[in-house]
Amino acid sequence: MLKKIALSGLVLTMFALPLLAQQTTTPDAPAARMGKGRGMQQYQAADPATRAQKMTDRMTRQLELDQATSKKVYDVLLARAEKVDAIQKGSDDNKTKAQALKANADDFKSKMKSILTPDQYTKFESMRGRRGRDSNNSDKDDQN
Repeated sequence: MLKKIALSGLVLTMFALPLLAQQTTTPDAPAARMGKGRGMQQYQAADPATRAQKMTDRMTRQLELDQATSKKVYDVLLARAEKVDAIQKGSDDNKTKAQALKANADDFKSKMKSILTPDQYTKFESMRGRRGRDSNNSDKDDQN
């Protein structure tokens, strides 16, 4: 009888011990892993030069840009990305940031219109619209 009680206690201890173990997090562990949507983690975009180069490469391929036009597009894209980062890191309220981002977008569009041919600009606008609505399809286009 004593052996059965001891054995039962041992088995219960083996099953209960992992339940009693407390999970600790280190200060540098991301807190966002707790939620389904990772809402606590801030979005960290790639640096402006990387974003500008990636978009330039895509535009060069899809719009068939020459090297000189591609360089101009990169310069405009880089300036735009740097401005966006500066606006986002600023201490302004969301409404002010939105207005600044809109002004930056309008400036970007006018510069792109002056660099690209009318046909290229039309195609560029359709690329942007398609990417905004369905990024999965544009990713598939990039792979082809």
